[in-house]
Amino acid sequence: MNKFLAFTKLIRLKNLIMIALIQVLIKYTLINVYLDNFTLNNIRFSFYLIALILIVAAGYIINDIYDIETDKINKKENQIIGNSISSKSAFNYYYLLNFLGFLFGFYIALSIGKTAFGFIFIFFAFSLWRYSKQHKASFATGNFQVAFLTALSIINLILFDLVPIRINNENGSLMISKIIMFYAGFSFITTLIREIVKDIEDLEGDQKINAKTLAITYGLKKSKNIVICLTSATIICIAYFQYFQYSVISTQFEHEISIWGVNDISIIYTLFLQGLFLFFIYKTFKAINKEDFHFLSMLSKIIMLVGILSIPVFTLLHQN
Repeated sequence: MNKFLAFTKLIRLKNLIMIALIQVLIKYTLINVYLDNFTLNNIRFSFYLIALILIVAAGYIINDIYDIETDKINKKENQIIGNSISSKSAFNYYYLLNFLGFLFGFYIALSIGKTAFGFIFIFFAFSLWRYSKQHKASFATGNFQVAFLTALSIINLILFDLVPIRINNENGSLMISKIIMFYAGFSFITTLIREIVKDIEDLEGDQKINAKTLAITYGLKKSKNIVICLTSATIICIAYFQYFQYSVISTQFEHEISIWGVNDISIIYTLFLQGLFLFFIYKTFKAINKEDFHFLSMLSKIIMLVGILSIPVFTLLHQN
């Protein structure tokens, strides 16, 4: 494997593209469409996004550095550090990406008049380092930490783009912020589910290094039940939104109203999302080996993508 390809795998390029896509969709198919005033113009948003991606990429590197021993068992032939890239080079990449991330982060914070916001990127970097160092011995704390950071990366856009202009009802920014918070919650729960599934997938290697993950502490059966319960709770939340959609559509109003995410096609879209979650539960029941849980991990990514893609879909339907 050449070093460039190895580097893209080390920083989880596909995951970084997903993170960038979420930010771009929220910015350009929600905030910019419905609000006249926002802080981040195209250049500022680009710098903000670069800062975020650099910090997250560094987080993936430090995670692999601390997982060298477990990856010898869990990843074997696919291990990057120690094979295609040396530990020393990995550390150099880690420090460089964080340094550049801090530069871009503080620059954008200064440019919007909120210097203190630059420390959010330092918090991200510190949290990712702490997670990488301790998550194998921290029971479920690491799972919640990653889920929280994923949600925070979405909430971060509210802080940088909307807070400086003052969020209120008059300019519509409060409602947009609530929608973004909803998607942050969705990202939190789907990430938490995926992190637990990944722990189950890595069960063999984690046991050999005496890790204390949720999967090891509770065992396979109970861990699967936790995943199923979390997924079921998510289905119930989406069902509540579907009930709201149906209630609005089936109600006779004196004047025609248009609500974001509420129309016939939006209902079909959320039904499709529900179907994916139900399929996920079914596959979780059936899962017994590493390959099964790897499939579930990939499926959870697809579910998150489908959920996030509802933003441009709902906006397009609402605008037309």
